Amino acid sequence: MAPIAERAWTALPMRPDAPPAPDERRAAIGRVLAWASAAGARWDGIEVHVDANGDASMLASRAISAGERILSLPRRLMIIDNELGGSTTGLRELPPRDALAAWLPLEARNPTSRWRAYLDALPVQLAELPMFHDQDDLAGLTGTTACAIAAEDNRDVLDAYGRLSSELRARLSLADFAWGCAIVKSRGFHAPGSLEHRIALLPVVEFFNHRPGDTTWSYDPLDGEFVVSTERGFGSGDEVHFTYGDRSNTLLFVHFGFAMPSNSASEAGLLFDRASDPINAVAAHLLWNLPLDAPARLRVGCVLDHRFLRALSLARLQASGPVERARSLEAGLAAYGDIPWLDGALEEAAFGVLATAARRALAELDAHPHRATSPGWDRTCALVRDAERAVLEQILEVTSATRAYLHERDPARVRAAADGVPADAIGARGLLRQYLRALADELGGAR
Repeated sequence: MAPIAERAWTALPMRPDAPPAPDERRAAIGRVLAWASAAGARWDGIEVHVDANGDASMLASRAISAGERILSLPRRLMIIDNELGGSTTGLRELPPRDALAAWLPLEARNPTSRWRAYLDALPVQLAELPMFHDQDDLAGLTGTTACAIAAEDNRDVLDAYGRLSSELRARLSLADFAWGCAIVKSRGFHAPGSLEHRIALLPVVEFFNHRPGDTTWSYDPLDGEFVVSTERGFGSGDEVHFTYGDRSNTLLFVHFGFAMPSNSASEAGLLFDRASDPINAVAAHLLWNLPLDAPARLRVGCVLDHRFLRALSLARLQASGPVERARSLEAGLAAYGDIPWLDGALEEAAFGVLATAARRALAELDAHPHRATSPGWDRTCALVRDAERAVLEQILEVTSATRAYLHERDPARVRAAADGVPADAIGARGLLRQYLRALADELGGAR
């Protein structure tokens, strides 16, 4: 099968400012810490370290026990995307995320800004983010979901810049706006205490590097404090991390510009063929807004979550004929608008569709062999490719392992098979356990 033709894009421009020398970076961080402390931020047992390259990290300044409160940030030090409309002319009409991205470079020009110290400590370039690279730079990732997301991010920035008013574009170059978008992408958190999807910038918190398991956070809306506490003990000089979320290497690379050698949160994109039945193609478009005239790429991990269920639902639809469609209508849609389990015959056909989608994604990776560029970039691309390949191979393993159970009618036997897999299993075995337990529930409720 022919590889999918990727839409062309060019690298977004970066600001021309040269990155500061490590001593200048260290001084800027010192100023932002003094500013944050004067405004009510408090930390204990940790200190910011700046290495010879100017990169910051958070180290334990003494022995720290599990459960200690090591940082508190008051609400007044948080920059929230929907609270900037009246601060700069022309921002009120923008979506909050775009308003925050435009506000950052504009506010950085204001010498009397209350955020002056924070803005001066932000990186002047974020060359590690894929959105600032073109297709040649990302050749090592061609065929991956990471490459597809990076290309879409690149185009989203261009589209958002085009939607700015002519007055704003006269004051704001594309490079400046792209820098603001990159800051929001790489440093934005879900606004603490907000039920809506709002983005917040949290000074000081961003000096933590990412790793799950070191710390946790809480927010008390009554006193308006964001608090970081330890989840384990640390010795003096140990690095203390903060989790950026349960993110795969695909998303870590696209959003932050790095990948982790050992990352249990993995994902890849299943590439579904165009539906051979036009009715199924139209149904997928109406139900889930999937493309009518192009293959669908659905991101999944080895977890039976709403993303995998959506992929399985699409597979059920593509495997359906008129009889199965009629039964689906009679049964009604499941949670999240997905097509429910109907019977073993359709499920076997659906898992065959899933296997084909995984093989097509693997073929896409093989059609674009890895091309080395620079050692650091090359290692990151290899980590992302290898993680996506592993997920696709595990999906294939699951589609094969389920065959023995898809026509089973006794839910107790299916549940026993699920319980035979360790509860803490991950990857293919973890997904198999989760699916078999769900299948046992379906069989137990079948009439």
